[in-house]
Amino acid sequence: MSENINLVAPRSRKGRGAYWLLGALATFGLSVVVLIATFLFGQHGGEEFCPDTFTRRSFYYFQIPLLGLQVTPILRDDTTNSLENYLLAHKLVPPNSTDNPRWDLVMARSAGSRLVRGDAEILCSYLDATNDNQNLYWQRWSNTHSEAAKVLWPLVAQLARQQLYLFVPELFELADGESDPEALAKELNQSLTRQYLRLAKIQEQLGNHQSTLELRNHASRHAGSSAP
Repeated sequence: MSENINLVAPRSRKGRGAYWLLGALATFGLSVVVLIATFLFGQHGGEEFCPDTFTRRSFYYFQIPLLGLQVTPILRDDTTNSLENYLLAHKLVPPNSTDNPRWDLVMARSAGSRLVRGDAEILCSYLDATNDNQNLYWQRWSNTHSEAAKVLWPLVAQLARQQLYLFVPELFELADGESDPEALAKELNQSLTRQYLRLAKIQEQLGNHQSTLELRNHASRHAGSSAP
C-alpha cells in the first residue's frame, strides 16, 4: 500500500527578506508622505489676547491632516505691542489679579482652511490701528490726551474682561471726537448705559434672567456716573 506524501518546500530566507524589505520601504514611504502632508497642510496657529493682563501671544502647532491628531506641543510667542506696554507702564489699565488669566481668541487659521475670527479681534484692531506715519494711533492719542486716556482705558478694560468686545467701537468713536476728560466721561457712561440696557433686553427675551439682572446693574452704575 503506497502513501502519498505532499511536501511543501519551505520559503527561503531570501524570499522572507524581500517581503520584509518591501514592507519596510512601504512603511518608510508612508511615513515620509504623512510628514510632508503634516508640514504642508497640518499647521494650525493664530493669536490670543488676555484681557486680565492686556498682553497678546501667538500660537501654533502641527496635526496630521484628516486624522486631526496633534503631533507637536502648542508653541507660543509674546506679540504684545508697544501700545499695550504703554498702557501697562502708565497704569492706564487697572490690574486684575487672577491665578488663571483668560485668553480670548483674536484669530486662528490653518493651512487649507478659512480664517476664524474671535471677538477679541475687535479690540485688537484698535490696538493695532496706525496713522499716516505708521505710528500706533491710540498710543499717540493717549500720550497727547493723558487725562482723557485715564477715562477711556479703564472702561475698555472692563468691557474686555466682561467679554463685551462688541461695546468697544462706540467708546473709541466717542473718544476720537472728545478730548475733554469730564465731557468724555459723561459721553462714555451714557453710551455704556444704553448698550448694557440694549443687551439686557435681548437676554430677557432669551430667558436669561441672571444675565439680565447683571447687565441692568451695570447700566445703573453707569447711569449714575453720567448724571450731572
